[in-house]
Amino acid sequence: MRSNRKSVKEADADESAPSIRKGLVLAVMSLSTFLIFLDGTVVNTALPAIARDLSATNSGLQWIVNGYSLILAGLLLAGGMIGDRFGRRGTLAAGLVIFGAGALGAALADSTNLLIVMRGVQGLGAAFALPATLSIITAVFPRGERARAIAIWTAVGSLGIVVGPALGGYLVDTIGWSAVFWLNIPVVAVALAGLAFVPNSRDSRRLPIDLPGAALATTGMLALVYAIMQGGEAGWTSPEILVVGSIGVILLGLFALVETRVAHPMLPLEYFKRKDLTGSFIVLALLMGGMIGVFFFVTQFLQLVQDRSALVAGLALTPIAATMMIGTGISAKASGRIGPRGLMVSATLIILVGMGVFSQIAVDSPYWLPVLGLMIFGLGAGIAMPTATDTIMAAVPVDDAGMGSALNDLSRELGFVVGIAVLGTLVTNLYRADVTSEIDGLVSPEVGSTIGDSLGSVGAQTADLAPGVAASVTQAASESFVDALSIGYLAAAGFIGIALLVAARLIPKDLRRVQAEAPEVHESQSDGEGVQGVPVGAPALSVSDAG
Repeated sequence: MRSNRKSVKEADADESAPSIRKGLVLAVMSLSTFLIFLDGTVVNTALPAIARDLSATNSGLQWIVNGYSLILAGLLLAGGMIGDRFGRRGTLAAGLVIFGAGALGAALADSTNLLIVMRGVQGLGAAFALPATLSIITAVFPRGERARAIAIWTAVGSLGIVVGPALGGYLVDTIGWSAVFWLNIPVVAVALAGLAFVPNSRDSRRLPIDLPGAALATTGMLALVYAIMQGGEAGWTSPEILVVGSIGVILLGLFALVETRVAHPMLPLEYFKRKDLTGSFIVLALLMGGMIGVFFFVTQFLQLVQDRSALVAGLALTPIAATMMIGTGISAKASGRIGPRGLMVSATLIILVGMGVFSQIAVDSPYWLPVLGLMIFGLGAGIAMPTATDTIMAAVPVDDAGMGSALNDLSRELGFVVGIAVLGTLVTNLYRADVTSEIDGLVSPEVGSTIGDSLGSVGAQTADLAPGVAASVTQAASESFVDALSIGYLAAAGFIGIALLVAARLIPKDLRRVQAEAPEVHESQSDGEGVQGVPVGAPALSVSDAG
């Protein structure tokens, strides 16, 4: 049987590429990823100013944030496939241009609806660009250098999440909310100029596009992510959420069926039989879900309970950068000696220690307490994320690096939306039930309902009350919110605990020493055999996959 794949030596990265060029490639990829991750959080601290200038409703503000994540998560798999099929550098360039156009439109937006649309355009560009960054790194850096490169890429990209709130707060206070979007334009220009140093790469097999798979995967992910995002607001058992969520599940089920029948699937499902890929995908999603919920709660705690400014609340996240750098250094240096399982288990235990710190937070806690918890999180995340990413990318062939990168990014995005939706709904419902009970009799039912819907409304709702009553209501609201947070932290710790169990069970002890090969794909899938009789789904070159 003739194989249309290259040999392992040919398929892996070019070890002879100059170190300076590799460094430039890594810098451009890291900068692009930083920008995409930054845009997921930098807008958060601009929301109050946007609400004032554009008269945006709470629902509108939610969609300014969610519109970006929805389109990004829904189109990641398609973006990864397009990069593999047509060339990753060109796909990255197109994605950056679309992203920049969306940022320009958002900066000039004069209505909430236009701003939401432009945020969706940014998400579209990010869905093309983000998978290309990691797949280009995989194509340029040989196996022995890749762990360090991925650690740097992860650290720089994650800094975008961390510095976003503080940077957004500074820009809003000094310039205005449109500055958080104008910021993107020069960065996009620099990244596009840097592409001159980036070699092009693509799937060497020249496979046709799996249009049915792409359509089903995209529409299915969009429907499912929409249902998850809106479930907390509309109600998880509401007809809208049940119908849209069911449609998403059905479409993704059809996608899986199609992928087992077509000759050249966009996502060979056999890859999920590889424990290093599946385990890392699940662990990364769970860790992101647990940690992002805590980040979301901490900024609210500092602003709404302790009445700190948006800039001060954002600055609380910045010390994570230092500990994350330490963690990524540990991951890069220890990956060969300790292996992915040891690193991931250690990282989840460290993050659980951070959860323990958060469990001690009270209304009057000192500023350093949540900062300490976040720094511990940063150390654990710095170890876990590049380790999981490197393990995922080692489990797919270089020809499918775009799809591997998309799976890595999808795990993060799914964790993000699930963490915010599930933990946010839990805390919101617990707070509403507790505070309405505590302030019953102190304020009218209408005021109580408004305060129950939003802790941020307490100041406005108590402005006309007697000072003593206003103080009692404010204290009750703050205590109810912190009590709800304590349950939310326990739920987030549950995410991390499950990640620990999955890491110990599914992630292998040793990282693959050679890049995995793709399973042979037949025009007929009935025989279930791959290259040289290897069953479809079994990695042709596997190292300690059963470890």
